[in-house]
Amino acid sequence: MMDRYINCIVHNSSEGQLLIGKEKTALFDCGMLFCADETINNVKNALKDRPLDYIFMTHTHYDHIGALPFFRNVWSDVQIVTCQAGAAVLLKDTPRRVIRELSLNAAKTNGITRDLSYNDDAFAADIIVKDGDKIPLGEISVEVLETPGHTRDSLCYFIPEMRLLLLNETPGVLMPDGFMYPCYLTSYNDSIKSIEKCRDMPYKFLSLPHRGIANDEDTNEYFDKALTANVTCRDFIIEMKEKNHNEEEMLDLFFKKYGNETLLSFQPKEAFMANARATINCTLKE
Repeated sequence: MMDRYINCIVHNSSEGQLLIGKEKTALFDCGMLFCADETINNVKNALKDRPLDYIFMTHTHYDHIGALPFFRNVWSDVQIVTCQAGAAVLLKDTPRRVIRELSLNAAKTNGITRDLSYNDDAFAADIIVKDGDKIPLGEISVEVLETPGHTRDSLCYFIPEMRLLLLNETPGVLMPDGFMYPCYLTSYNDSIKSIEKCRDMPYKFLSLPHRGIANDEDTNEYFDKALTANVTCRDFIIEMKEKNHNEEEMLDLFFKKYGNETLLSFQPKEAFMANARATINCTLKE
């Protein structure tokens, strides 16, 4: 049954995991704008002549949904699934502007020229879900797990018939070198609760952000690594504050600790620093 779950990622900073049911098909995140054409081709090749019925958002960051207008151009009837918080974000001018700006910067960084004349109204939800909701695809279904921490609208998804748990970035991002990068931006406390919630699911397989299906070793160690990484990050920030570092000094130290070459191949420095500032601020606030 796992052959129905297809990795369509074309760049390590992008996303796109396709699930094919007997009646419906679903893509989990549609990835970066600059590589939209390649991602769409991967999805088309996997679907053959079938339509794309759903795009399930894990959250509303540009590297996960920046290609959405281009997907809507190809599949005009596709339904976008997110939670109430995500639907609200998509309607706001500022997030739409940020998605456009960061998408353009990512394209330039990768030496790609993209047409950005799309309509911002493409960023809108069609189906609003909440924790525990299930959407059937035929013989398999998608269960929604609200897992805030990375963002307030972060969602994970569980496919009970496959015992497949698809994760967002709230627990963290596992780098190819085995390092777990903590990614809580809105709440450390929410992230810990979300990690524990996911850990307790009856999964056999894990699908990791920007990676796809994890190997057995990574699956077995994932949530222990996630908890350790998040606790370590919180303690590091508190220690910096206790040493009376100001915000800019803390950002510099945070970059020295976490901004390695591998991580920056997944995330531009500009985005890294914006996220670092959010992590530091929410830690100190809590």
